[in-house]
Amino acid sequence: MNILLNGQTLAIEGLEPEVTVLQLLDTVEESLKGTGATIVEIILDGQSFSPDENEKIEELKVLSFKKIEFVAATIQEMVAAAFEDGEEGLQHLEEIALEVAADLRLGRVKEAMDSYLEFVDGIEWFITMLKNAEKAFAGNMTESSVEADRQTVMTRLSEQMSSVQAAQEAEDWVGMADVLEYEFPEVLREGKVLVKKILGS
Repeated sequence: MNILLNGQTLAIEGLEPEVTVLQLLDTVEESLKGTGATIVEIILDGQSFSPDENEKIEELKVLSFKKIEFVAATIQEMVAAAFEDGEEGLQHLEEIALEVAADLRLGRVKEAMDSYLEFVDGIEWFITMLKNAEKAFAGNMTESSVEADRQTVMTRLSEQMSSVQAAQEAEDWVGMADVLEYEFPEVLREGKVLVKKILGS
């Protein structure tokens, strides 16, 4: 039985057969108090779980596994990691926007809505990233041009989300497709430029 935290072996005393992964998680999180770090992933014999999956990990017994790995990160590290993937993520969002628009124009509303939900989640992810940018990149955010660009991109994203949601509620599928096809790609491209600036590259 091997228990690791960010690759370092953890010595946990008194593991009884009935101890669950959720209970072990609570113990490990307790030991991280004051460090600013939180558990972001649990890997049980190579299978990844989110620490939020309480019901699943509550049923799993610690002694059923040979190797349990906990991955901890600070808010700064999580924001930095999100920005590292930012350009790729925005490219993916641009592709989804065009795909949803194409489906709407073909009258495939159900298919379009399935992809649209993923798109909305992605936009929310990007807005959260931008809101938290200074937690990881305080030095780069002091440049007034970067801060101005951040505010502009966040405002434009909110405006376009309002437009697309209004079109959806009105079942104006052509209007919705227009916003997704013509407005969002431009804002997302501005977002990519901003991500590069924030990363300082």
